[in-house]
Amino acid sequence: MSLENKFNDFKTKHDLDDDAIAEILKIFNESFIELAHKLLNTEVKEVKKIEKTEYKKWATKIAAEHAAEHGLSLDDFDKEKITKKDIDELVKQRVKTVPKLKTEKREIKVKCHGLTKNGEPCGKPGTETPEGSKNCFCFRHAMDWKTYEVSSDSDEELHQEPIISN
Repeated sequence: MSLENKFNDFKTKHDLDDDAIAEILKIFNESFIELAHKLLNTEVKEVKKIEKTEYKKWATKIAAEHAAEHGLSLDDFDKEKITKKDIDELVKQRVKTVPKLKTEKREIKVKCHGLTKNGEPCGKPGTETPEGSKNCFCFRHAMDWKTYEVSSDSDEELHQEPIISN
């Protein structure tokens, strides 16, 4: 329903004449213009400050992955741009508040089966075992774990004895 139709319905409902509606329209228009001027005169700094507090984001993809690894989300932070350092600090704070239980169980640490850019074995702990994988990988290498494992077909070929024909 258009604004004009709303005013006409109001006119009919309250049995107003055309002069009364014209006066209401004049008051409405003046109020609207006054509001627009106030909004335009709002300092840009205040608007930017409001925008900054409303939008949070990860500083890098690595920070987002690191946060996911620790079960954290953007809502856990009070900053606009969250870095890996911020994540580590929050994790340290949470570890301090949770009492450690004394257990006799020894945790077996498995190294990541991925390779670094230099072709050397990754030194990070293998925290994830992707579905279908035989080995553990760190969170970075877990995404493309297939490139670091030998496929089952070629694995069988390696263990078969050579066929010698006469």
